Amino acid sequence: MRIIDARLLLVVLAALLLLPACRKKESTSSAGPPPPPEFGSSENNLGYLNEGVRNFQKAKIRLPNDLNELVTEKVIARIPLPPPGFRYALDRQSGLVSLQPSGQSK
Repeated sequence: MRIIDARLLLVVLAALLLLPACRKKESTSSAGPPPPPEFGSSENNLGYLNEGVRNFQKAKIRLPNDLNELVTEKVIARIPLPPPGFRYALDRQSGLVSLQPSGQSK
């Protein structure tokens, strides 16, 4: 009888030790807008901004007035820094974001 009790005790202890490892992991995703790609290439940053414009347009049925509206409306977390000497420009006709030299306006 003692051997059965010892085995049962070992099974219960093993189950108690393994139980925390079987728990469902909590999601670490935040409810806010997605952050821009860190140290992303210009193509990645343009893709991020253009996706933000598309998401804004789907939600609001219009184009944003400017890229800052994507941030204020919490569609994106922030506007990534453009390469030196350039700026991001939103074309109001096509709805596409492009890189423009800093001195050129569109």
